[in-house]
Amino acid sequence: MSPKIVVVTGANRGIGLALVEQFSRRGDTVIATVRSRSKAAGTPLVSLPNVKLVELDADDIATIDPAVAAIEKAAPEGIDELWNNLAVANSGQNGWSVRDVVTDDVQKVFQVNVVAPAYLTSKLLPLLEKHTTKKVVFVSTAAASFEFVKKLRDFFATMKLPFIYSASKSALNMTALYFHNQLNSSGFTIVPIHPGVVLTGMNPQGEISTEESAKKCIDVADSVSAEDDFALRSYDGSVIPW
Repeated sequence: MSPKIVVVTGANRGIGLALVEQFSRRGDTVIATVRSRSKAAGTPLVSLPNVKLVELDADDIATIDPAVAAIEKAAPEGIDELWNNLAVANSGQNGWSVRDVVTDDVQKVFQVNVVAPAYLTSKLLPLLEKHTTKKVVFVSTAAASFEFVKKLRDFFATMKLPFIYSASKSALNMTALYFHNQLNSSGFTIVPIHPGVVLTGMNPQGEISTEESAKKCIDVADSVSAEDDFALRSYDGSVIPW
């Protein structure tokens, strides 16, 4: 497989960092977005080959345009893939109960998990169109599936996952579907992927490592082309019903 130019958001830790490590290891050039270069200085990102850092803070939409300009400067010839990985589970203030809804928290989660990736993807389409790969991955979750959550209601109650996370990822899935509907005829491959129940700082009850999740998510994305049906896919290759 020829080396690619890949953009990964939220790359300073967790799944994002593991994705960057996997891409770097196989010889791809990675443009990794981080909230702060200074904070990234203490992470493995700075020692990985073929990795360029770009600042992007999804809490502040105004940082996206400068980030796009930096990506354009780093890859004027275009990019092959965009991995919208950056996300938050909650703002750190509201609880898991629907009796404890804080509007500012809901708005923040939707901004980070839906508005920011949608806007960034839209702005990067011209760079994606310069290459034939034209692949956009939205890191989603099975927790955005009605069927999945209904089957595992007790499990999700135990996790005490805020409703805004699942709701925002449902919105992200629909966002991905609309990108697919409007861009697939132009050769774009749009892939929402459930990364598994991953052990991260955001989810201390995870079942698989970030390394395993990242590797399998990349394998799934590599296996999907513009000719395939749009679906919410799991890291294990299965399709998750909505």
